[in-house]
Amino acid sequence: MTRVLASIQLSETDRRALIILLVILVLVVLLIGLFGVAVRTIMKYQAKRADTMMSDVARTHVIDNGRAFRAFGFKKNNRALYRDTLIPFLIAMVGLTIWIVFNLATGRWGENVWEHFGELFFRFKLSNADYPPDDPLFVKVFGITLIARWPAAVEGYPRFEVSHIASYIEVFLWLIAIGWYALMCQGWIARMVRIYRRSVTVYEKSLEGFNANEDIHIDSDRPLPPSE
Repeated sequence: MTRVLASIQLSETDRRALIILLVILVLVVLLIGLFGVAVRTIMKYQAKRADTMMSDVARTHVIDNGRAFRAFGFKKNNRALYRDTLIPFLIAMVGLTIWIVFNLATGRWGENVWEHFGELFFRFKLSNADYPPDDPLFVKVFGITLIARWPAAVEGYPRFEVSHIASYIEVFLWLIAIGWYALMCQGWIARMVRIYRRSVTVYEKSLEGFNANEDIHIDSDRPLPPSE
């Protein structure tokens, strides 16, 4: 095995591509971990919120079985989702109103507002044709296409066009609304899961730790029946 590895000849570009791949993998794992921590934190918060929503009806025995607990909990959860999504919905409607008013005033209905918003960010050359043969963007190592260098930026980006300011505002508002709505939907799922689990655990009957013999109380006025 050592001889095989030693016999493999890699160019400087190939080695650089492998290093870049390793760095990318480390960053991806790190980002996935951070995303998982964020999701877990939100799920725990929303689960506690579900407990708060259902605590009174359970403790006062207004609801005394799991089926009724689930039905009532799902209704409250849906109402909570409706209230939580009012703000992102209104934000999205503000963006839509700006788009309609701007296009009524200018008549530029066919323009791509997302393309305009993309002008605010860097753009990169992603084709090997844009690079010299001795320093390509992509190379093949062991039959796998890997990136071998940081892509060059396209000249002129990012840039700000005054005529596209309405598009910038619209898309920014829509992105906020989409992200906010996604978070609220995640909260709805977390609460629904907690409500279902509570409907099982709160009303379950368990004999764990119970001993029938120890629970018998002998009374001289009511002696135990003779055993067979």
